[in-house]
Amino acid sequence: MQNLSSNLRLLCSYRPSISRVAQDLKINRSQFNRYLAGTSFPRGAMLRRICDYFGVEPHEILMPEDEFAQIVKRRGLASSSFMQTLRQHVDLIFNRNDPRITNLTGLFFEYYYSMSSRGQIVRALVAVTSNGNHFYYRRFERMGPFDRVCKRHYRYQGTALMTGDRIFLNDYEYSAGIEVTQTVLYPDYSHRWTRLYGVKIGVSANRDHVPCCVRTYLERLSPQMSLFTALRKCGLFDKEAPEIPRHILRMIDNASSGPDVFEAFSDGNI
Repeated sequence: MQNLSSNLRLLCSYRPSISRVAQDLKINRSQFNRYLAGTSFPRGAMLRRICDYFGVEPHEILMPEDEFAQIVKRRGLASSSFMQTLRQHVDLIFNRNDPRITNLTGLFFEYYYSMSSRGQIVRALVAVTSNGNHFYYRRFERMGPFDRVCKRHYRYQGTALMTGDRIFLNDYEYSAGIEVTQTVLYPDYSHRWTRLYGVKIGVSANRDHVPCCVRTYLERLSPQMSLFTALRKCGLFDKEAPEIPRHILRMIDNASSGPDVFEAFSDGNI
């Protein structure tokens, strides 16, 4: 708790005022003062909100003061001019966010052919949430058979933006910190955003790290399915596996596209 309060005070020292920080975070000033004094510790969601605001990770803000100060210096977080410029660019982007993106919040299974385990299908879990006018998501990949113990887990977090009738997802892998991916999706308006399809750009997670582009398909989960149940269903599957619905194979097929570009879907129909 002591590390949090001292590191939080350091971050606030680079902002115009503590009142402004509390206002931006929509936190009661007296409650925020307790975080700064070390007499109270923010819960998970609040800690995540604070860290996202300052551009650090929850485990980083709990580091010893000298180690955390080096992180702040290395990332340029101590430069008010840097943060102001960055904030201006980010605000310009998010001010263009289409209000319809509110339909995206919720849980989805995402299906696509693995970039590293060739020929196998990944079923990942995507959770989209909102904070004011900003939309964030987390993606969980389990790169092993869904019904066995698996040590290869990848966790991504990112932001969602809708502009030009397309949804742009940008994320980074925060466990190993070695990958950034972008996904561009078509919303399926006829199904009230229960289905979305498009392309994902990234690199393979094997030692070759080959840049790849694959078709991807998201399907909204039933409200009755718990988060724990959904996580247990994630993993790698053969394309003949009964757990993969047949209609999904057509949506993620990468065999034919173009001929001049790799298109999200070859015939334009879902």
